[in-house]
Amino acid sequence: MPQTRLLFKIPGSTKALVLGLAVLTFGTTPAQVDAQSGDGYLLKRPRMTLKFESGYVFQGTNSDIFDFVVEQHTLGPQDFQAPYFGAELGFRATEKVDLTLTFGFQETSKQSEFRDWVDEDDLPITQVTGLSQIPFTVGTKIYPFSRGRSIGSFAWVPRTVAPFIGLSTGLVSYTFEQFGDFVDQDTFDIFYGDFLSENAGWLTRASAGLNVSVGPRFLFSLEGRYSWARAKMDGDYYDFGRIDLDGFQLIGGLAVRF
Repeated sequence: MPQTRLLFKIPGSTKALVLGLAVLTFGTTPAQVDAQSGDGYLLKRPRMTLKFESGYVFQGTNSDIFDFVVEQHTLGPQDFQAPYFGAELGFRATEKVDLTLTFGFQETSKQSEFRDWVDEDDLPITQVTGLSQIPFTVGTKIYPFSRGRSIGSFAWVPRTVAPFIGLSTGLVSYTFEQFGDFVDQDTFDIFYGDFLSENAGWLTRASAGLNVSVGPRFLFSLEGRYSWARAKMDGDYYDFGRIDLDGFQLIGGLAVRF
């Protein structure tokens, strides 16, 4: 019986980058924090925000490849929904505008059976279907209201709730894979196969959400995002049309201001 497996292996350099960002963010000593913040305020206007985020993706399935696998196997559109993990670095351009860099990862892997075929022992013919995506975007985040107020020449007090809208663009790489037992449509023989398509496409994303300050330095963020993306199928699926990589993301995150 096929076993589920990760389609992507996170490169060592990426792991090191994430670890370094975490140390930078959460490795600050109490003395350093006290030197940069007071009772409910910062001693300077923040210039950057680093956020670690997670959530859930409601994946679009409006393309040939999804129609094919749903028709052939015991899968549905909901089986391509996936958890999401990522990070965002924001650079303050003005009081109401941030420039952002966002990196994320999502993956789903489901076991299925052929709908219309069984083997010679009347047992199901099983396989695993997986879809992984790694999006990277650059964008702008706009705050319609001020995010805080200055007191005197140095102190800055954050606004408790700060709504925002955003627009970004970038690239999304994907891996679509099926492995397990399959039926030869000409001979009706059952064989083991591993079929793969890997490629990348342009991504456009719109978002809206709000930040809730938890003290002067930390904040919690809740955000809804919709992404538009298509990419060519290649490898074993080269004769299919472009794969639908659209999707709605509901994201929560914890961020720190610098």
